[in-house]
Amino acid sequence: MTAQTLDPFGYWPAKRSRIRSLGGREKSDDANYVFHTSYVSVPTGPAVAEISFDDLVADTGMIAVRIFQHFPAGKPAVTERGKVTALLPSLARAPRTIKLPFDAVAGATYAITGYVFGECDAHAHGIAVAIAGRQGERDDPSRARSLFGRLKARRASAMISSDSPQLAWPVSQGFTPDQTREPDFHRLSALLTNGGAVIERWESAYILRVLEQYGRLEAGARGLALSAGPDPVAAVAQDAGCIIETVAVGSGATIESACAARFRAPEEGVGFDFIYARSTVLGSCGSAQALATIEDMLARLRPGGLALLIVNTGPHLDQHGLNRIVLGIAAFGHIAAQLRHGDTAGGSVPFGLVVRSSTENMIT
Repeated sequence: MTAQTLDPFGYWPAKRSRIRSLGGREKSDDANYVFHTSYVSVPTGPAVAEISFDDLVADTGMIAVRIFQHFPAGKPAVTERGKVTALLPSLARAPRTIKLPFDAVAGATYAITGYVFGECDAHAHGIAVAIAGRQGERDDPSRARSLFGRLKARRASAMISSDSPQLAWPVSQGFTPDQTREPDFHRLSALLTNGGAVIERWESAYILRVLEQYGRLEAGARGLALSAGPDPVAAVAQDAGCIIETVAVGSGATIESACAARFRAPEEGVGFDFIYARSTVLGSCGSAQALATIEDMLARLRPGGLALLIVNTGPHLDQHGLNRIVLGIAAFGHIAAQLRHGDTAGGSVPFGLVVRSSTENMIT
């Protein structure tokens, strides 16, 4: 299927958008309106809507993008076929394309809409909307749900907890000296070769505990290990029966460029059951770069797969920045493990962010 470029304001060309400088001159009857394409025919089968902004600047706002299907024989005739949300400030800091998969039905037409509810302070020079095909994706392992980790997690009552982080029940958490006195730390440290300093051994033990607790350290699970230096965790995971691909991310390189150099074909770099990136990959980064990196990792996972990114806290990434990352993850429909900050105010420490990829757009 050749990609169709749609007029984002084709349905209401005269109406002004909630995002300043977009749309027509007339005030919209709906204050939440951002864009609404005309309804168009789409070849039957898997398709994906792609939305991107040109020179977006935003301080506040969350956009909800939806696919609507008009099927004259249906009851009702118009139904929602997919939805994704995104934080506009995050899109402004780390520009990327919003992608919303759906399955087109013969005889139906489709429109893509965007609305912002609540507070919004944003403007942009343009917006691009297109629909492209996803032919052959039923043979794509990245679209089949991961078989690992089901029923392994428990639902938390709050996004952030004041409880002390512990290896006995690993969530999104940072290093604390108390964790090095836990039985799990000593048990897992004994498995590591060249474990390094105490804080490096904690990082390795934490990765292994996350993989254990969330059901990924299992025979047959396919994992991607990202590191800028030696990584003893990969060997332990291989001994457990995991199929591990290791990628060295050099100084100044991105995960995308490192994977492009490592894998001969793009399809080799997707379809993982879990991915982890050690703190050496990003070093000292801000919340926007960390969120963009997590999104790259999530794009390489099967639905329901697990991503673990370890960052270094400090003035560039404090507790508020970590909270913003988790909110951004949730806005895209993924699930982040509860945050337990512990005592990260005293300086830079490694902090792990655990995310489960959404299962909403998987092939069943």
